[in-house]
Amino acid sequence: MLEENFGIVWIMIKKDLAIKLLSISLLFFGNFVSAERFQDDPIKKLNSPITELGFIRENIISDDGVMINYYIKGTEKKALVFVHGYSCSSEYWWPQLEYFSKNHTVIAVDIAGHGKSGVNRQEYSMDAFGNDVTSVIEHLDLEEVVLIGHSMGGPVVVKAANNLGVKTRLIVGVDTFHDLSTEGIGGFARTAVNTMFKLFYESMTEDSIDDFFIDKTDEDLARWIRNDALKSPKHISQGTLDALLTMNYPESLRELSIPIVALNARTFRETKLDSNMNTYKNLQIEFMEDVGHFIMLERPVEFNNWLETKISN
Repeated sequence: MLEENFGIVWIMIKKDLAIKLLSISLLFFGNFVSAERFQDDPIKKLNSPITELGFIRENIISDDGVMINYYIKGTEKKALVFVHGYSCSSEYWWPQLEYFSKNHTVIAVDIAGHGKSGVNRQEYSMDAFGNDVTSVIEHLDLEEVVLIGHSMGGPVVVKAANNLGVKTRLIVGVDTFHDLSTEGIGGFARTAVNTMFKLFYESMTEDSIDDFFIDKTDEDLARWIRNDALKSPKHISQGTLDALLTMNYPESLRELSIPIVALNARTFRETKLDSNMNTYKNLQIEFMEDVGHFIMLERPVEFNNWLETKISN
């Protein structure tokens, strides 16, 4: 059941599971660069400020007093809004920000505790992350948006779409929405996984990172992602994990009729096509072969072409 309820959690706990469960038992009961050229030297680009692409860095203050960092390029009131995943930041959209900002107003948001946003959130939840994105869009007085989320950014943009109503034209998922029938977990299971994470933070984080990649993933890119993930403060990772644990897709999707399209990798996690379609009818999921979890960084040219087609339609 755990694997059905959140993307990375089962991967994080499956290695050395017997040892971890035993411990739990004891505890409880006793400059311009194209996407094509991005692949030539990805790490140099990822280590470059997004402002070098002509983006302006700005921020707002969330309802709970957290500074939310975002980047914007363009002045149109119709925009593409990119939202990163767990332990990531806006930098993970580097090749997309460069490519799509040529013809669109483009925004990338660092949700609380990530990237250059504040780290003082007291209670992390998917609703709060969704509000971070909503607040940026409302602050900019945008009229129409396409919400694009990678991994955990998928449920984040669903929450934002709940708030935005008719402003959202399309939701795009990138290796996410693997099982939209999940209602989140609670009680003992939630407490157990949270406790495992506290006890085995380093090993669970490293285990989860290992499953992000395939043999063909560029070694330098994998190393950059790994090192970046390990920098995330423990309390933020813990709060973000709990937000993932408790995400209730059917409830969040009930009031939506917005088209959702997704491009998933075959390797990271099984996508439950039948249960997804039963849960949300206005859904289209496609797959990319021979790619790891970070599709937009590993295959930026193909991904950008795919996304261009979806937003054009």
